[in-house]
Amino acid sequence: MNTILKVVWNFIFNISRQDISFSARYSDWSFYLIELRARYQTVRDLLAERSVIPKEIAPGETSLQIVGCEMRKVQVAGPYNELSIQVPVEPLENSPNAKFTHLYLPVNTEKARWPGVDIMGFPKFLANIEIMQENNRILCRLAAEGQLILEFKMDHRTGPRAHYRWDYYGVRKQRIVKTTMDPEGFISEEKSGGNASLVLGNHKIADTLREILISHEVVGTVIGNNVSSTLKKPVYVDTM
Repeated sequence: MNTILKVVWNFIFNISRQDISFSARYSDWSFYLIELRARYQTVRDLLAERSVIPKEIAPGETSLQIVGCEMRKVQVAGPYNELSIQVPVEPLENSPNAKFTHLYLPVNTEKARWPGVDIMGFPKFLANIEIMQENNRILCRLAAEGQLILEFKMDHRTGPRAHYRWDYYGVRKQRIVKTTMDPEGFISEEKSGGNASLVLGNHKIADTLREILISHEVVGTVIGNNVSSTLKKPVYVDTM
């Protein structure tokens, strides 16, 4: 079924430029986020071809977020794991939502990869993603091509019920599109690293992250449990 959807969507879009996709319901998922300090100009150079600008949070500095996601119940795509390496960016249109773009967005199933790339313009690729919990500790590990990219650890915790709205910019067929996610669940946010830690591997993406990061010290964490949300159908943001 998913393969048929891929063929039909691309056939219709390539002929007519009509997007027949729809918003997708994520009924049950969790996420584990760490935040680190990053070099503003290095990130800006990486994003130059996308026509998006990172948000400068201090002189010469932006932030880098690494987010491990366990998607347990997802409309059409089914269950999968995802790990977003993302940065906050300046808005391209009027909206109060927090704005981000993915530097990398590995997933572990083809059903999750192709719509992210073809429909939403996200930099998705297939990788090995492990998310484990033991003794109240979370471990997220990302590897590809037989090499470790990164792994991070953090204490597990549960927060109060909260509702967020995030906009993500992608590039589809040389045009910027915006996709909105509205997670709601038991979310705990802390403005410190606590016992969280990050280790980078030998993969080329890990080398790029070393160039980006000012420090490997984690400066903030967010954990979302029993989360539900809708991933909105992408819309064009005409700036390219």
